[in-house]
Amino acid sequence: MELNNRENHQYEESSEWFVKYLNRQSDWLEKTRGNLMVAATVIAGMSFQVMVNPPGGVWQSDNCSSGNQTGTIPDCKGKAGTAVFEHESSKRFAYLGMVISSTVSFSASMSLILLVISGLRLRNRLIMAILVTFMVAAVLCISAAFFFAVALVQSDDQIIRDILTIYVGFWVVFPVLILLIQLVRFIFWLICCCCCPPRRRSPRRLPMAPSPVH
Repeated sequence: MELNNRENHQYEESSEWFVKYLNRQSDWLEKTRGNLMVAATVIAGMSFQVMVNPPGGVWQSDNCSSGNQTGTIPDCKGKAGTAVFEHESSKRFAYLGMVISSTVSFSASMSLILLVISGLRLRNRLIMAILVTFMVAAVLCISAAFFFAVALVQSDDQIIRDILTIYVGFWVVFPVLILLIQLVRFIFWLICCCCCPPRRRSPRRLPMAPSPVH
């Protein structure tokens, strides 16, 4: 019975330490509410600009073949106002990647802005996890959109390929490095809490009344 009580006591202390860690993260979100709004607004503006003004521009007029004299309907490769690279077979993959990345980035940024201005308390652990997820998705997707946009407008040059390869490698290694640093910090903080548990205050004893003098 004593062993079970000791295990339950240790489990409760570990839960309290984990809750304190999450509260520290929520305090950080509360303090950076304005910075989150600014970052989300900038990312949303960049994503919107990429979608309405795609790399390579748009067709100024319908790009249609004249057709032959047998009465066949002219084949239109592009209509006025649509993206030039939309129907380009050699650039199709990069164009779709840019559209998907920009859409996800814009959606994540606008969702984050809506959550921040909705009045929900950022100390809620679920809201905190959602905000962090949206911000990470927005940053990574706008970085991917930049990569696809550069791939669309640049020629097939070896130097540009090397630059884009380094860029992709950076955005693969850097988020993983940040994740590892956060994981090490959490483990180190948890070890410190386990090795140095908080001291419980002993109940304050009231001074004993003096014995009556006979």
